[in-house]
Amino acid sequence: MKTQLRNMLARVYRSSEYVVRENLHLFDSDTKLVADSQHYWDSFHRDFIPGKAHWRGTGIFVNDDERWLKMGRHNYNTYRRLAGVATLDDQPARIVDWGCGGGANAMHFAPGSSRYYGADVTEATVKECQKQLAQEGYHNFVPVPFKVATPETVLSVITEPIDLFLCVYVFCVFPTKTYGSRVLDIAFKLLKPGGQAFIEIRYADHTPISKPHRWGYAQNMPHMVTYRIEEFWEKAISCGFEPQLVTLELEQEVRMGKRYAYYLLTKPV
Repeated sequence: MKTQLRNMLARVYRSSEYVVRENLHLFDSDTKLVADSQHYWDSFHRDFIPGKAHWRGTGIFVNDDERWLKMGRHNYNTYRRLAGVATLDDQPARIVDWGCGGGANAMHFAPGSSRYYGADVTEATVKECQKQLAQEGYHNFVPVPFKVATPETVLSVITEPIDLFLCVYVFCVFPTKTYGSRVLDIAFKLLKPGGQAFIEIRYADHTPISKPHRWGYAQNMPHMVTYRIEEFWEKAISCGFEPQLVTLELEQEVRMGKRYAYYLLTKPV
């Protein structure tokens, strides 16, 4: 009961703060948000950061390994449903996992692929993803660490055409919407003609808490970037993609949060 009350009061406070800042235009600069983002994810001396990066056995996954496995399985099954992937024989051969975290998605997407690129903003997290896959006998993992300020450097590391660009539970923690557009552009350049992008966002509704929070990266990390459902669809088109399908989850069964939208996009042939 106390936890529910605390959560409710926190939501009320964040909503009120959002209204005040929105009216007074009290926002952090894009440069500051990018720098704060890198600082946040580099702070691995704080125990909760691996949990936020979805490392196995940390944070909400302590003593709940099935939840960790179920999270990645849920995302993989959602992709399979949207893309019509029936078996491992239909699996994309070359995959980029942008914001690979501790490997929760990689555990399900990597088997059957010939190469799996794990891109993330900290080397420790990339190594953790590689470790989890190696323990399962998968050794075609390619680590791709990069800095938040320079995501375009990934284009010089991954030079072969990619079949699937995967990005789940990541767009919402980008520092800004402008940054999200940069990553969409990178995804388009990485993909081969006919390649797919499977991207999850948090969508905005009429409530203040669901709007993008453009200040205080550390305190607002899960709420930094949100889109209206049609807004992200149109943004994907402006980057050159052909959106195929979108599915919404008001509240996830795996208890990862609310207001998620999964998009399947393709690069025109």
